[in-house]
Amino acid sequence: MRPENSSDGQKRSFIEEARRRQIIAAAVEVISEVGYGNASLARIAERAGISKGVISYHFDGKDDLMTQLVIQLYVSGAEFMTPAIQAADGPRARVLAYLDSNLRFIDANRAYVAALTEVVLNLRGPDGTPKFASAADGEDEIIRPLIDMLRDGQRVGDFGEFDPVVMAKVMRDTIDGAAGRAIREAEWDVEQYSADVCRLFDLATRKGRN
Repeated sequence: MRPENSSDGQKRSFIEEARRRQIIAAAVEVISEVGYGNASLARIAERAGISKGVISYHFDGKDDLMTQLVIQLYVSGAEFMTPAIQAADGPRARVLAYLDSNLRFIDANRAYVAALTEVVLNLRGPDGTPKFASAADGEDEIIRPLIDMLRDGQRVGDFGEFDPVVMAKVMRDTIDGAAGRAIREAEWDVEQYSADVCRLFDLATRKGRN
């Protein structure tokens, strides 16, 4: 893990970054227990075993903390998924690794995913509209690597003919749907779901599937 930039462009120390992650983790736990509306900075500080002032040092209020919670989940997801994708041999294997590692990350971080969902539904911008309601730019950034992998596979002959943008969106919707079900069903077998999803998309992207 490398230090991230602070708001003034300076590199944070490893200790500062660890403290921020500790606070975010405490926020996840508090949201999971009492909901977004009751997740005050005081409660989060108590859970983290620190003073409220320490949170104020690292985050510019609750809205900033909640925004960083969302960002951190995507950062952690990328950190989890990247090694598996990079280790895969060829476009087809990389796409399947993308699907499987993403679903495994959701399975291993159900409380975090649930907290993120609450933040996305409740956090408001200065004009009162949901801060993450207009997610077109963010979605494009998330889905672009998957589109590129599908196009690479078509270029080298690993995949058949299909619209890579449409296929990538279907894959992302399948993953996002899994996140919602993982939140609702504590005993749901995500591992088996991942195996079935990978088999389904492996067949769907093959040549001559029709």
